[in-house]
Amino acid sequence: MLDLKALRCFVVVAERLSVSRAAPVLHISQSALSRQIQGLEEVLGVSLFDRIGKRLVLTAEGDDLLPRAASLVDQALDLSTRLRSMARGEAGLLRIGATPQTIEGLLSPVLVSLRARYPAIETSLVEGSNDFLLEQLQTGAAHVAIAALPQQHSFESQPLFMGYLHAVVPECQTFTSGKSAEVGALADQPLLLLRKGFMTRKVFDRACAQAGMRPRVILESDSTQTLLALAKAGYGIAIVSSAALRHRLAMEGSRLVALTLDGQALGQMISAVWDPARARSAVLEPFSEGAGGACCAGDQLLPFRQPASTAIEQAAA
Repeated sequence: MLDLKALRCFVVVAERLSVSRAAPVLHISQSALSRQIQGLEEVLGVSLFDRIGKRLVLTAEGDDLLPRAASLVDQALDLSTRLRSMARGEAGLLRIGATPQTIEGLLSPVLVSLRARYPAIETSLVEGSNDFLLEQLQTGAAHVAIAALPQQHSFESQPLFMGYLHAVVPECQTFTSGKSAEVGALADQPLLLLRKGFMTRKVFDRACAQAGMRPRVILESDSTQTLLALAKAGYGIAIVSSAALRHRLAMEGSRLVALTLDGQALGQMISAVWDPARARSAVLEPFSEGAGGACCAGDQLLPFRQPASTAIEQAAA
């Protein structure tokens, strides 16, 4: 079997055509280096060098082997370097799960910053509803997800921010003129909702049930952009999370109304979530730090951290 150390010895000697000059580079004695070359020749069954007088020259077989051996040695060194970088969290592959609104409102700047700081970290996105993302964590299709957790779960997580429910109300809609409203006030209003499976929808449905209100749903979608566009056009009232509104401060043709239940804000904790049953990649650390930093910076955009006296409605499993 070919030995990588012996191949490297051959490459260094072949590039210098001198055992005496190669030995210091390899930090071994000349006699030990000669034994490495002889052992490689025995394994291969060919002579790699000829000695002509005091000169060392490559045989035809040695000349053919040199570029191939050099390529293998370089690849091994590159692999070793990358593995060390992976252990430090500076390189590797990270598959990130997130809802469409989280990708737009939070992940976009995080991914750009991560690539600038750690160009050797490769990322891919798994997009879907909250329930779908948790399933992807369990199957290993995603390494980490930005998601809301049900009350019963087996995941580990790092809290990132609170996402609060808002009604996006068209200016033409006859609804409250205040900055907040009870969820029950939406009775008989035409509502635009995310499909079941999104945690925003679960929180809203649970609040409606507790308020004894059956919502009038005129459209369900996987896209927050669709809901907001229809609300702006006056088609109905969109129910969305504040996470989807971080870069939409100026919403021409519509206004934001924070939703409450018995005076308490409706919301959900959004976290970086991973499966403890699977090996945790070191590249998760710089990603989590970047996501957490983006959430703190975003406090100026929307109140992701409400006053301590504000109670938050948590979603049921």
